[in-house]
Amino acid sequence: MRKEIWLLCLPLLLLGGCGTQEKAQDPPQIITRKTVQEAKKAETPPAAKETPAPAETPEPAPQKEEQPAPEPAAPKGKKSKYPVFEYPYNLETDRQNFDYNNIDIVVGDKRYMTQINDWFMNFRDYKDKTVLIEGYFISINGHYFVGRNGPTCPYCTGGYVDFEFTSDGDFTGYEDGVTWIKVYGILREATVHLNDHLTAPFYHLEAVKVEKMDQPGIGTITD
Repeated sequence: MRKEIWLLCLPLLLLGGCGTQEKAQDPPQIITRKTVQEAKKAETPPAAKETPAPAETPEPAPQKEEQPAPEPAAPKGKKSKYPVFEYPYNLETDRQNFDYNNIDIVVGDKRYMTQINDWFMNFRDYKDKTVLIEGYFISINGHYFVGRNGPTCPYCTGGYVDFEFTSDGDFTGYEDGVTWIKVYGILREATVHLNDHLTAPFYHLEAVKVEKMDQPGIGTITD
């Protein structure tokens, strides 16, 4: 009887032992940098492929418009008022007081160029001196000169050895570089205004009398 009971319990014990047996566990996962990167890739959805933008057709370069030439500083039809000459004397008064019998400097055929150059270089020594000088009548841009042909003169004008004079006379019929004249005058220093801010001295001969000569003198000098 006892034997039969054990035989009946044996299957139950076998079944109970199977029920107490633990299930085998999966090996633990090792975390590495690679696994983290792979996880991020798995979580991030694949980026949509961008459709390449169509190539832009370059726009033609704009045509450069021709700019009109700049207008001159002075209005059309109007000339600059400069140079402006300022004369500190009265011609009529000086003409009446001029002493023709006692002239300070008579410029002759000798040392003609030397004398004129010295007037320019050392004008203070000659200022207000009375002068008698002969030479060709020369007119340049409305300015009058008396001079002769000769060596190069660093202070002269128009290729002549000359000196400028001012006068209120009428020189109609005087031929430039042909008519021979005799000039009585006074060496003067005036002021020329070149613009609103710049002035310069103007050395010249205040001509109280200009005579037209019938016979020319020596037209070419050497000194």
